[in-house]
Amino acid sequence: MEAKYQADVKAMMDEMVLGMPGVKGGKAFGYPAYKVAGKVFAFVGGKGISLKLPEARVQELIAGAGDIKPFEVADGIVWKAWVSIEHADAAAYEQDVALIEESVGFVAGG
Repeated sequence: MEAKYQADVKAMMDEMVLGMPGVKGGKAFGYPAYKVAGKVFAFVGGKGISLKLPEARVQELIAGAGDIKPFEVADGIVWKAWVSIEHADAAAYEQDVALIEESVGFVAGG
C-alpha cells in the first residue's frame, strides 16, 4: 500500500514554508497542509505536493509540462485551481520556492 505522503517531502516543505509570514501548518483532506489567512494553499500527498494557483496560471504551468501536472483528486476528477508537483528527490522542491510564494500570495488575496 502506498504511503499517504512522503515524510522527506513534508520535512522539506516544513523547512521552506513555515518561516514565511502568516503561514501555518495543519491538515487538509487528511494530509499535511499549509495555510495562510486560514486558507489552504498547499499540501503534501502521494508522491509530491499540490499548490493552489489561479486557473490561468495552472494551465500555463501544465502546458510547460515537466514535473507539474493537473491535480487529479480521483480518476477523472481534476481541481482546476490546483497543480501537482512530483520530484524524484525531496531536495528538488527548493526550486519551487517562487511558485510556492506565488501560491501563498494568491490564497492570501495579494
